[in-house]
Amino acid sequence: MKNILKSHVLFFIAGLGLLLFTVVKNPGFFDFQNIEKSRNLYRTAREYQKNSEYKDAFYTYAKISSGYPAYDAVLFHQAKCAAELQDEKTAILKFKKLLSDYSDSPLAPQASYNLGQAYIRTENYAEAESRFKETIKKYPKTDFAIGSYYYLGQATKDKNKKAAVQYWLKYIELAPSGRFAMDCYEGLKHLPCKYSSKQLKEIAIALYNAESYSKSLFYLKQVPLKYSWYYLAKNYEALGDRNKARYFYKEGLKKSSSAYEKRENFEQAMQAYVSSNHKGIDKGWDEVLGFSGTARDFALFHKAQLVPKTKAIKYYWEIVSKYPKGNFASEALWNVFWDSYLNKKDNYEFAIKLGENHIARYENTKASPAIHFWMGKIYEKRGDKAKAYYFYQTVLSKYPDSYYAFRVDGRITALKTGVDPGWKTNLYNRIPEDQTEIKLPYSSGEITRLYGKQAMELINVGDYETVSAFLKDDAFFESWINFQNGLISKSIVIARNKMDKLLEKPDSNDPKWKLIYPVYYPENINYNAVLNELDPLIVLSLMKEESYFNTFALSYSNARGLMQILPGTAKDIARWKKLGSYNSIQLFDPDVNIKLGTAYLSHVKGYLHNNMLFAVAAYNGGPGAVERWLNAKPGRDIDEFIEDIPYEQTNTYVKKVYKSYWNYKRIYNLR
Repeated sequence: MKNILKSHVLFFIAGLGLLLFTVVKNPGFFDFQNIEKSRNLYRTAREYQKNSEYKDAFYTYAKISSGYPAYDAVLFHQAKCAAELQDEKTAILKFKKLLSDYSDSPLAPQASYNLGQAYIRTENYAEAESRFKETIKKYPKTDFAIGSYYYLGQATKDKNKKAAVQYWLKYIELAPSGRFAMDCYEGLKHLPCKYSSKQLKEIAIALYNAESYSKSLFYLKQVPLKYSWYYLAKNYEALGDRNKARYFYKEGLKKSSSAYEKRENFEQAMQAYVSSNHKGIDKGWDEVLGFSGTARDFALFHKAQLVPKTKAIKYYWEIVSKYPKGNFASEALWNVFWDSYLNKKDNYEFAIKLGENHIARYENTKASPAIHFWMGKIYEKRGDKAKAYYFYQTVLSKYPDSYYAFRVDGRITALKTGVDPGWKTNLYNRIPEDQTEIKLPYSSGEITRLYGKQAMELINVGDYETVSAFLKDDAFFESWINFQNGLISKSIVIARNKMDKLLEKPDSNDPKWKLIYPVYYPENINYNAVLNELDPLIVLSLMKEESYFNTFALSYSNARGLMQILPGTAKDIARWKKLGSYNSIQLFDPDVNIKLGTAYLSHVKGYLHNNMLFAVAAYNGGPGAVERWLNAKPGRDIDEFIEDIPYEQTNTYVKKVYKSYWNYKRIYNLR
């Protein structure tokens, strides 16, 4: 018995020695074990919290070690759970601990705000006032600072009515469409107030946003017309009095200036005035140009879109000469350049001068890649291959994701081999079926460096809602989180808009690109594309531009689903191809939509000489229109044909689809 006991003791000592040896040699051993345990507890607690099981969530969070890298988030969620359980004392303690121990945490602004709310709920108005003032002082540029003005009014309305008035007016000024705007308005009604014209207008805007149009008018009528005209018109428009709305739009456009109203409101006023003109849109813009001074370049540009190109040039020239720094100057100069290119004046000398002018003035505008591409083509036509190659390479380096990069790839191939592959697609392409998931837009090391170890830890446990507070203004990160939450279209738009603003684009292997060009329904697209003798990538590209992968997309013309098929077209193609019968609701089913959409695209391709480019144009503009454009100038340079497509929507559509096609090929390494 003694020998057995002795052997157990020796075994225990040996085991303890081995454990101590492990810890000494690997001090992170216990840390790793504790972190994994804390992560599992955190995930469990978040599930309880999402399911409104706040008590279980609170106590599960309580089991997490205080050494956990994201312990500030643990305290935050504990406080939120306690508040839901109406245990305000505990909520206050947890918020205060977070603010004292993690004062630099990205969760601190919200914790400070929530702490103030807890004081309001417990009617501790002195502490609430102090806390909300602190929130405004420490976090002035946050939504929590704005919300604090509402609660400060609540905290001071009984003891200092004058202060409450100023707090509520400040909230309305900063957030006229905010969730508390009408609460502030109701509070102001019960307090003695004398408003300035500026404050009257701000109250009126808040009422307009709340659809209280008659009340809004009451306040606006007390404001001088130069300040009030825009919202007077908007209110009358909302009330259905189009004559009064037109009157105030016209008066404002004639007599006011950007010193009294936002430029964007002038632009919206112009569009509203023109759209209500019984003489037609063209005449409406003539009227606006006759009496408006502010934002005149906006009116000139829209007028130019409505007249033949030969007549539009004078409007573009006026924009270029009088508003060279305006929002429409780059696009106007591009149109002047294009007119000069087509007229081939002085062997393109004038077009070259215009192109150089554009390049010198505008670095990263919508027209920039087009200007560089066509400068390259001019030099090709003049036999200067070196200069042509320079401009083409500039497109690839500065605007690698543009439609013109796709065309430059073709022209460089032509310079080297004599053959431009043009818009040919590859029937043997296959969309990768194993790349529907998108990696983080940054490495874990970059995330930790940019946003701290807490942010990386919250990503590890899948708490994307909370990690948003750590992102600050990172659009790619925001896009990725929207992708994780299934908000596909929103994810694409956020990443696309950010990428467009970058002067230096990342390498094609950078995961940020896949946020803009994700893969959905690969098996389905591959199958139906092969069946209809189409390149699956062109189908994917067309689908992306049609719907941004929104299966329930519905256009104003009643086009439906992923590939935006009209019910009538679906009925016809199903009959022609003997695919069965489908009702309009079924077009929102991805399987049905892709089946009919690819069948229709294949049908149009066959109708238009088996040409994929013409089929893409016809998918938007109609096969009859495309055939008419081709017959008008047979044998024309295809680049010029696309640039000169008379339907603006179709012109843009073709470039968007082939831009996506080009990017899917380069991002997913396909040909």
